[in-house]
Amino acid sequence: MEKSKKANSKRVIVTGVLWVITYTLSLLAIKKLSPGATTGVLISFLPVITFAVFIYSMIKEAAAMDEVQVRIHLEATVIAFSLGLLMLMTLGLLDLVVSLNKEDWGYRHLVTWFTMFYFTGLYISKRKYNAQ
Repeated sequence: MEKSKKANSKRVIVTGVLWVITYTLSLLAIKKLSPGATTGVLISFLPVITFAVFIYSMIKEAAAMDEVQVRIHLEATVIAFSLGLLMLMTLGLLDLVVSLNKEDWGYRHLVTWFTMFYFTGLYISKRKYNAQ
């Protein structure tokens, strides 16, 4: 059982790194090469595949966790989701009043923010459960 938990954890890390690399390379390819519409769409969907594999690995990892670990990750997800909605609401309202620079506040920046929100939630949740 312990061996499969380590294998699941390793798979999550590997698929997560693969997703980040694929996303970064796709972003750079689209920005630097300015491909045509068809090629650009195909490049845009490459990270979708690796992210789907990452999500699948995360779900398998969650199935192997104990109740406290599941609770920690669930709470981190709730915090990240709430902060993400708060940010989207704020940006949506601000965009009605002032013109937001797409280079600073475009959709592609949301990936970074949501990832930071999740790790912030994970930090908060782990501190809470380690204190008990």
